[in-house]
Amino acid sequence: MHSNDHMTGTSPATRRPWARAAAGLATAGALLAAGATTAFAAPAGYTQHHHRPSIRLVVTNPRPGDIAGTGGDFTVDIIARALNSTGNRQLSAANGYRPGLNLPPAKTFGPGKPDPNAPGLVVTLSTTPRAAGGPNANLAGVFQLNSVSRHHGLTEIINDWEVGQPGFFGTNQRVTLTAFLVRGTAPGIVTGHERPISNVIHERFTIGG
Repeated sequence: MHSNDHMTGTSPATRRPWARAAAGLATAGALLAAGATTAFAAPAGYTQHHHRPSIRLVVTNPRPGDIAGTGGDFTVDIIARALNSTGNRQLSAANGYRPGLNLPPAKTFGPGKPDPNAPGLVVTLSTTPRAAGGPNANLAGVFQLNSVSRHHGLTEIINDWEVGQPGFFGTNQRVTLTAFLVRGTAPGIVTGHERPISNVIHERFTIGG
Protein backbone atom coordinates (compact mmCIF):
# COMPACT_ATOMS: atom_id res chain seq x y z
CA MET A 1 0.00 0.00 0.00
CA HIS A 2 1.31 3.42 -0.95
CA SER A 3 1.42 5.99 1.83
CA ASN A 4 1.53 9.68 0.98
CA ASP A 5 2.77 10.50 4.47
CA HIS A 6 5.69 8.05 4.16
CA MET A 7 4.59 5.93 7.15
CA THR A 8 6.52 2.69 7.52
CA GLY A 9 6.62 -0.22 9.89
CA THR A 10 2.98 -0.15 10.99
CA SER A 11 0.21 -2.58 10.21
CA PRO A 12 -3.02 -1.51 8.41
CA ALA A 13 -4.92 -2.14 11.66
CA THR A 14 -2.66 0.32 13.44
CA ARG A 15 -2.66 2.88 10.64
CA ARG A 16 -6.42 3.36 10.36
CA PRO A 17 -6.98 4.68 13.93
CA TRP A 18 -3.83 6.78 13.59
CA ALA A 19 -5.13 8.13 10.30
CA ARG A 20 -8.37 9.24 11.89
CA ALA A 21 -6.63 10.87 14.81
CA ALA A 22 -4.13 12.66 12.60
CA ALA A 23 -6.84 13.85 10.27
CA GLY A 24 -8.75 15.21 13.24
CA LEU A 25 -5.74 17.22 14.39
CA ALA A 26 -4.65 18.53 11.02
CA THR A 27 -7.73 18.99 8.85
CA ALA A 28 -8.68 22.32 10.42
CA GLY A 29 -5.38 23.85 9.36
CA ALA A 30 -5.62 22.34 5.90
CA LEU A 31 -9.13 23.66 5.49
CA LEU A 32 -8.28 27.16 6.63
CA ALA A 33 -5.28 27.22 4.31
CA ALA A 34 -7.69 27.03 1.42
CA GLY A 35 -9.45 30.21 2.51
CA ALA A 36 -8.24 32.24 -0.45
CA THR A 37 -10.19 30.05 -2.88
CA THR A 38 -13.35 31.62 -4.25
CA ALA A 39 -16.40 29.36 -4.00
CA PHE A 40 -18.68 28.81 -6.97
CA ALA A 41 -22.37 28.00 -6.84
CA ALA A 42 -23.17 24.37 -6.06
CA PRO A 43 -23.25 22.11 -9.12
CA ALA A 44 -26.74 21.89 -10.56
CA GLY A 45 -26.16 18.64 -12.46
CA TYR A 46 -24.38 17.02 -15.35
CA THR A 47 -25.43 15.61 -18.69
CA GLN A 48 -24.68 11.90 -18.95
CA HIS A 49 -22.97 10.47 -22.00
CA HIS A 50 -25.18 8.90 -24.62
CA HIS A 51 -23.35 5.59 -24.13
CA ARG A 52 -23.39 3.62 -20.92
CA PRO A 53 -20.43 4.49 -18.65
CA SER A 54 -17.93 1.71 -17.99
CA ILE A 55 -17.66 2.64 -14.29
CA ARG A 56 -20.41 2.76 -11.70
CA LEU A 57 -20.01 4.76 -8.49
CA VAL A 58 -21.85 3.62 -5.38
CA VAL A 59 -21.98 5.46 -2.04
CA THR A 60 -22.16 2.71 0.58
CA ASN A 61 -22.18 5.14 3.52
CA PRO A 62 -24.16 7.24 4.18
CA ARG A 63 -27.22 6.08 2.28
CA PRO A 64 -29.91 8.44 0.94
CA GLY A 65 -32.01 9.83 3.78
CA ASP A 66 -29.60 8.65 6.49
CA ILE A 67 -28.72 10.62 9.59
CA ALA A 68 -24.96 10.26 9.34
CA GLY A 69 -22.79 10.19 12.45
CA THR A 70 -23.23 12.28 15.58
CA GLY A 71 -22.01 15.70 16.61
CA GLY A 72 -21.05 16.55 13.05
CA ASP A 73 -18.61 13.61 12.83
CA PHE A 74 -19.44 11.29 9.93
CA THR A 75 -17.81 9.08 7.32
CA VAL A 76 -18.22 8.75 3.56
CA ASP A 77 -17.44 5.50 1.73
CA ILE A 78 -17.50 5.38 -2.07
CA ILE A 79 -16.84 2.42 -4.38
CA ALA A 80 -15.97 2.80 -8.07
CA ARG A 81 -16.81 -0.45 -9.88
CA ALA A 82 -15.62 -1.33 -13.36
CA LEU A 83 -18.44 -2.78 -15.44
CA ASN A 84 -16.27 -4.17 -18.25
CA SER A 85 -12.72 -4.29 -19.60
CA THR A 86 -12.86 -0.60 -20.51
CA GLY A 87 -13.68 0.21 -16.88
CA ASN A 88 -10.77 -1.99 -15.77
CA ARG A 89 -8.41 0.05 -17.93
CA GLN A 90 -9.83 3.33 -16.67
CA LEU A 91 -9.34 2.23 -13.04
CA SER A 92 -5.89 0.71 -13.61
CA ALA A 93 -2.64 1.43 -11.81
CA ALA A 94 -1.38 2.87 -15.09
CA ASN A 95 -4.00 5.61 -14.64
CA GLY A 96 -2.99 6.23 -11.03
CA TYR A 97 -5.53 4.10 -9.13
CA ARG A 98 -3.78 2.30 -6.31
CA PRO A 99 -4.12 1.41 -2.63
CA GLY A 100 -2.74 3.99 -0.25
CA LEU A 101 -3.10 6.37 2.66
CA ASN A 102 -3.38 10.12 2.17
CA LEU A 103 -2.76 11.77 5.53
CA PRO A 104 -1.51 15.04 6.93
CA PRO A 105 1.10 16.43 6.81
CA ALA A 106 1.34 15.21 3.20
CA LYS A 107 1.07 18.05 0.69
CA THR A 108 -1.51 15.98 -1.21
CA PHE A 109 -3.95 16.14 1.74
CA GLY A 110 -6.57 18.88 1.85
CA PRO A 111 -9.73 20.26 0.23
CA GLY A 112 -9.56 21.59 -3.29
CA LYS A 113 -7.15 18.81 -4.30
CA PRO A 114 -7.50 15.52 -6.16
CA ASP A 115 -7.02 12.21 -4.37
CA PRO A 116 -3.44 11.10 -5.16
CA ASN A 117 -4.54 7.44 -5.15
CA ALA A 118 -7.80 7.91 -7.09
CA PRO A 119 -6.94 10.88 -9.32
CA GLY A 120 -10.22 11.13 -11.23
CA LEU A 121 -12.49 11.18 -8.19
CA VAL A 122 -14.67 14.25 -7.67
CA VAL A 123 -16.67 14.67 -4.44
CA THR A 124 -18.44 17.84 -3.34
CA LEU A 125 -20.62 18.63 -0.33
CA SER A 126 -23.21 21.40 -0.42
CA THR A 127 -22.27 22.70 3.05
CA THR A 128 -18.53 23.01 2.48
CA PRO A 129 -17.59 26.38 4.06
CA ARG A 130 -16.06 29.18 2.03
CA ALA A 131 -12.86 28.77 4.09
CA ALA A 132 -12.44 25.36 2.45
CA GLY A 133 -13.32 26.50 -1.06
CA GLY A 134 -17.12 26.47 -0.85
CA PRO A 135 -19.65 23.94 -2.19
CA ASN A 136 -17.71 23.39 -5.42
CA ALA A 137 -14.42 22.45 -3.75
CA ASN A 138 -13.35 18.91 -4.62
CA LEU A 139 -13.07 17.04 -1.31
CA ALA A 140 -11.38 13.96 -2.80
CA GLY A 141 -8.10 15.23 -1.35
CA VAL A 142 -9.32 14.66 2.22
CA PHE A 143 -10.20 11.01 1.63
CA GLN A 144 -7.70 9.19 3.82
CA LEU A 145 -7.87 5.52 2.77
CA ASN A 146 -8.00 3.95 -0.69
CA SER A 147 -7.97 0.25 -1.50
CA VAL A 148 -8.22 -1.87 -4.64
CA SER A 149 -9.98 -5.21 -5.07
CA ARG A 150 -11.17 -7.49 -7.88
CA HIS A 151 -14.64 -9.03 -8.07
CA HIS A 152 -15.30 -11.55 -10.84
CA GLY A 153 -12.35 -10.10 -12.75
CA LEU A 154 -13.55 -6.50 -12.47
CA THR A 155 -11.73 -3.78 -10.55
CA GLU A 156 -13.22 -2.02 -7.53
CA ILE A 157 -11.69 1.10 -5.98
CA ILE A 158 -12.82 1.80 -2.40
CA ASN A 159 -12.41 5.38 -1.10
CA ASP A 160 -12.98 6.27 2.58
CA TRP A 161 -13.17 9.63 4.36
CA GLU A 162 -13.76 10.37 8.02
CA VAL A 163 -14.40 14.04 8.78
CA GLY A 164 -11.42 15.32 10.72
CA GLN A 165 -13.12 18.32 12.37
CA PRO A 166 -16.58 17.42 13.71
CA GLY A 167 -19.20 20.00 12.85
CA PHE A 168 -17.14 21.74 10.17
CA PHE A 169 -19.71 20.75 7.54
CA GLY A 170 -22.69 21.31 9.84
CA THR A 171 -24.74 19.49 12.45
CA ASN A 172 -28.40 18.54 12.22
CA GLN A 173 -28.17 19.78 8.66
CA ARG A 174 -29.46 18.36 5.40
CA VAL A 175 -26.74 18.21 2.75
CA THR A 176 -26.22 17.05 -0.82
CA LEU A 177 -23.20 14.95 -1.74
CA THR A 178 -22.19 14.89 -5.41
CA ALA A 179 -19.69 12.35 -6.73
CA PHE A 180 -18.38 11.18 -10.10
CA LEU A 181 -15.18 10.26 -11.91
CA VAL A 182 -13.41 12.12 -14.71
CA ARG A 183 -10.63 11.04 -17.02
CA GLY A 184 -7.14 12.04 -15.89
CA THR A 185 -6.73 14.26 -12.82
CA ALA A 186 -9.81 15.83 -11.29
CA PRO A 187 -10.00 19.60 -10.77
CA GLY A 188 -9.66 21.21 -7.36
CA ILE A 189 -12.74 23.36 -7.98
CA VAL A 190 -15.69 21.95 -9.92
CA THR A 191 -17.04 24.24 -12.63
CA GLY A 192 -19.92 22.14 -13.97
CA HIS A 193 -18.18 21.68 -17.33
CA GLU A 194 -16.50 18.40 -16.37
CA ARG A 195 -17.13 15.29 -18.49
CA PRO A 196 -17.87 12.35 -16.16
CA ILE A 197 -16.76 8.85 -17.16
CA SER A 198 -19.05 7.33 -14.53
CA ASN A 199 -22.59 7.84 -13.34
CA VAL A 200 -23.11 11.04 -11.34
CA ILE A 201 -24.39 10.69 -7.78
CA HIS A 202 -26.50 13.39 -6.11
CA GLU A 203 -27.33 12.06 -2.65
CA ARG A 204 -29.10 13.86 0.17
CA PHE A 205 -28.57 12.92 3.80
CA THR A 206 -28.48 14.64 7.20
CA ILE A 207 -25.32 15.28 9.20
CA GLY A 208 -26.12 14.07 12.71
CA GLY A 209 -26.15 16.44 15.65
